[in-house]
Amino acid sequence: MIDETTILAKERALRRWFTRDADPILAEIDGLDIGWGGVQRWITFRLPLGGCRRHLDVACGYATFMAQLAWRFSGLRIVGLNLDFEGPHRLAAALVAEAGVADRCTFVRADARSMPFPDRAFDSVSCFLGLQDIEIGFGEVGVRRAVAEAVRVLRPNGTLALADEFTPARWRDVLRPLAVDDVEVVERPLDTRWTRAVAERAIELYADGWAAQVRTDGPDRVADARSRVLERMRAGLERQLSETGGYVPFGPIRLATAIRRPARSNPRLPSHMAPAA
Repeated sequence: MIDETTILAKERALRRWFTRDADPILAEIDGLDIGWGGVQRWITFRLPLGGCRRHLDVACGYATFMAQLAWRFSGLRIVGLNLDFEGPHRLAAALVAEAGVADRCTFVRADARSMPFPDRAFDSVSCFLGLQDIEIGFGEVGVRRAVAEAVRVLRPNGTLALADEFTPARWRDVLRPLAVDDVEVVERPLDTRWTRAVAERAIELYADGWAAQVRTDGPDRVADARSRVLERMRAGLERQLSETGGYVPFGPIRLATAIRRPARSNPRLPSHMAPAA
């Protein structure tokens, strides 16, 4: 297995490439995407994927977690699934090329709630901070459909790894109806602390990103959603600055892992959650 020093060096080099055209404040904000304050390295170190060959990363976004997986596990071939590869996500292919792992990464554009893969197609499945975006756009039922699909395409005894800000109780509630065992939830804070100048710019950008995920026909409703989330972020910013003198933008990140249960039948969604035909 590759050592931490080598992965950290690769991460730093990729961050320099990723933020090369940004001003210093934006470079600090955007640079978080590469590594997520050490959390991505922490997750890949914990995952037992050494014997896996075919891996699916759900809601892969920029593909930064795919790069970390490929660095850590040299035998892993990774499929990145995302609802689109437009806007910021258009960088995904270029990012894995810059990371030196393009030969082991492919991309599929599809809805995580109805994946275009057969049952039990992958040895392991992950989702890094993608379920929160699915929740913004499609609500709790969207989260549950996506996780159920992740279990469906996972082979028996395969590893499921989901990382987000969800509470341990919520992770267990989402996974309880599905064909998985050995559910474990652990958490880690980000190794990141920003000044007010960085934090104030960051929350404006994060509110824009939140609004972009809202699925509605009404521009007024999108603007209202942005306003409400920005108000909440500002309150959190002021509280953190007052209490600690710095701002941690996310977290703690909680990693939920589980093993697909060996069973003859496939996990089936309740009728009200079944993907549309």
